[in-house]
Amino acid sequence: MTDYKEEQAMEVEALEAIYMDDFTKLSDEPLTYQVHVVPNQDGENNFVALILKAEIPETYPDLEPKIEVIVKKGLADRQVKEIKELLAQQIEENMGMAMMYTLSEAVREYLVENNREGNDGSEHQEMLRRMELKKKKEEKVEADKLEQANAEAEESRREFHGTPVTVETFAAWKAKFDAEMAPKKKASIKDEASAKLTGTRKHSVLRAHLNS
Repeated sequence: MTDYKEEQAMEVEALEAIYMDDFTKLSDEPLTYQVHVVPNQDGENNFVALILKAEIPETYPDLEPKIEVIVKKGLADRQVKEIKELLAQQIEENMGMAMMYTLSEAVREYLVENNREGNDGSEHQEMLRRMELKKKKEEKVEADKLEQANAEAEESRREFHGTPVTVETFAAWKAKFDAEMAPKKKASIKDEASAKLTGTRKHSVLRAHLNS
């Protein structure tokens, strides 16, 4: 039979050791505690932050914990929704196992990816974020167009002026030229030999005619 109380107590000890001042036990019955989650635990450059509040049922981890997300700063409603979806997925994947550290770290990784200065979570800030993304997308499109135009211009220049001669380009041309000329050279030698043979025969016939 599973000793849920002992397993839950061991998890609390582990969380206290890992998160220290960022972990707070709120009550024993029902077991309730919270973890203050930030991108960087050293306290520097944290522009987003939240609290994960967990109420632990008696048969946890065979029964899922009740999680509440409390925004401290820098998160929009859209991001809170994404965090809740992330938590639901992680809970489903970790049923039957002590999971609060896993949940906290999954949220922390999300905060790391969304740790931007000046993000106050307001609609205005969200609009600015969308405008910034749109601007970056347009800049990338323009950069791609410029790169393509430069490539086409370089190709046109080469067609007009020819490819600059280097050791490598000359060697490649020479190999191709020799390969193309080899059959012609063999044919020329054969024709020359045939012509010499024909001339010799004609000369022999002429001498025979004169001698007769």
